[in-house]
Amino acid sequence: MPVSETKLTNEPKGLVLENQQLKVIFDRETGALLSLSNNLTGWQIQKRPELALSFELLVPAPEKRNNPVLGNKQKLVSSVVSADKKSITFTWKNLQSERAGILDITLTGTVKIDDNGLTFNMDVDNKSPFVIESVAWPALGDLKPAQKAKPLLLVKNDYDHAATDELYPYFWNEAGYWGVDYPTKIHGTTESLHLLIAHDDQGLYMGVHDYSCKERVECAFQLKPGAGLGDGWGGNYPDSIESGVVSCVEMKFWHMSFINPGDKYALSPVVFNPYQGSWHKGWDEYKKWLATWHQNPELPEWAKEVHSWFQLQMNSPEEEYRVKYTQLVEYAKQCAKHGVAAIHLVGWNGGGQDRGNPSHNTDPHLGTWQELKGAIAACEKMGVHIILFNKYTWVDESTEWYKDELYKYTIKDPYGNHFPAKGYNYQTITQLTGLNTRRLIPMCQMSVDWRNIADKEFQKSIDLGASGMLYDECQHHYGANYCWDPSHGHHVPACVFEGDVPLAKGFRDISDAQKPDFMITGEAVNDFQKNIYSVSYSRQGIWHTPIQKYIDPYGLQMIGAMNFDARPQINICLRCNYIISYEPYFFKGHLEDFPKTISYGEKVDHLRQTYTDYLWHGEFRDTLGATVTKGNEHYGLYSVFINHKTNKRAVVVINGEFTQDMEVAVDLPKAQNLVFLTPEDQLETKYSGQKIKIPANGALVLIEK
Repeated sequence: MPVSETKLTNEPKGLVLENQQLKVIFDRETGALLSLSNNLTGWQIQKRPELALSFELLVPAPEKRNNPVLGNKQKLVSSVVSADKKSITFTWKNLQSERAGILDITLTGTVKIDDNGLTFNMDVDNKSPFVIESVAWPALGDLKPAQKAKPLLLVKNDYDHAATDELYPYFWNEAGYWGVDYPTKIHGTTESLHLLIAHDDQGLYMGVHDYSCKERVECAFQLKPGAGLGDGWGGNYPDSIESGVVSCVEMKFWHMSFINPGDKYALSPVVFNPYQGSWHKGWDEYKKWLATWHQNPELPEWAKEVHSWFQLQMNSPEEEYRVKYTQLVEYAKQCAKHGVAAIHLVGWNGGGQDRGNPSHNTDPHLGTWQELKGAIAACEKMGVHIILFNKYTWVDESTEWYKDELYKYTIKDPYGNHFPAKGYNYQTITQLTGLNTRRLIPMCQMSVDWRNIADKEFQKSIDLGASGMLYDECQHHYGANYCWDPSHGHHVPACVFEGDVPLAKGFRDISDAQKPDFMITGEAVNDFQKNIYSVSYSRQGIWHTPIQKYIDPYGLQMIGAMNFDARPQINICLRCNYIISYEPYFFKGHLEDFPKTISYGEKVDHLRQTYTDYLWHGEFRDTLGATVTKGNEHYGLYSVFINHKTNKRAVVVINGEFTQDMEVAVDLPKAQNLVFLTPEDQLETKYSGQKIKIPANGALVLIEK
């Protein structure tokens, strides 16, 4: 690979940490990060030392809320290089703030280099009279692309998908223009503990290596002094501007730590590590850390092999009473007929889906509690497992329970108010236009009293005899990320995400004591929850990049198939090793309402059962290890699996075109005996490198025998 255009020249003098992968230089007087380089490629990620940054604090004072402490204006008290020259400890004391004088705050920052990269830790001792709301550490003052000819992207996990955001050459302003001086974008890392700054052939891995989620860490970018030619909301990075002001992109990791007067606090560690290659190499850095603490939960026997689900809504908040409890068995019979192993039952609770939360009582309009319990038992007897929709993120503001008690446990903002309520609109024109929406208010998972209430509601799913529950929207709190309510018994304020694992662990403790094979599943489950949640459910498009499946190749994921001919979604399941969730009429119909979809899904699952050691139990490698070409161009919708019993491989290629056939050739290096087949034609045909036609919405599977 060619060395990047930004070669290592005219390096500043300072304190140096270096290994084979990276080199970093810090200023001896201020501790500012002068230079950060990828030794594998020569890319100077932090380039101009005159733009270097060290840290920044936000320490509001009375009538001076925006009171920053700028690290570059502080002198180091000491900087100590370890005897092995693998770490540096910086100390700053008595910090000069911009608007409230000198503050009695001590910062001790340690930067360590090893095979995992560059780890930034910081201890904060706040003896000032003010709350330290946030600390930026580490920070780069001059984030530069490796090559001007290539886009520079931010890549992160978003709803089980790799989402990208361009940093160079086009920088879009995501913040309200009225609230910032410069184009700004901010990416929270609670939902995604791993970020990449990436070109297509190299990048910088950035990880928050703390799965406790005790604080949100916001990765913030600013284009200073602003965009060049653009549309007003953003624009191209200006290499020069008429004013003559130097242009740069700053990147800061803001720890939303809220350190109260008299408190000591350790920031969550942040790890930087440059890499060479595709984004897989960057996420391999995260996988190394994930392996030190993550273990997928044990599955019930029925969920270990190839299987599919069916999702069914019984009732909406607009009182349709669509399916009675006694009718559930008829739906299960269709599932049993077509080999569908589970029904994800939605809207079974009083008031229907997204009404009455957090109540998980049965609804008398649908039948009695005993009727639902009996229907579940009958379904389970025929081998169709019932997974009950649960929800604990919100409470329904319209209920008397909220007005009488539950308001006490909602997330409160700094002014003592609950966060703005959200809601979902169903069926009638009145609700679809938002006129009678049931407003849902985020709950504080850090409140033990609230978690006790949630435990009692969860117990009801166990008592009904279900095989599991799916916690809808377990992955977020709708922007209500910190709670300031002092009556909840937590630090004020507390990061609400820190309560998500204790909440899930409470559920697990209950089920382990009564029904150990009870499945706890959720929607787009965050990494730090996956030690407890068995399945992560989401919905994805055809060009989906399966970041979470690559990171956790043996974790179960599931996506919805909703169309009358849902071959594209089912092909995603085949390519990415996902469970199929059948959802006719947006999960309000019968399984046999879309015969084309169920027929194709059965073929795909039969194929996966036949080659289960490859396509179900094999290791998912995304596109690594094979190359697929369409004409003379690389084609990206494929994946590689490794059968660990034989170390043989399989390749799945899907046609992402809805209306056009295509021809592809597959190169699987060192393969000796290849055959190919399709879901429709599962007879093995010898493959010798020839081009193979894949029909529109079709799929191709190559097996190394």
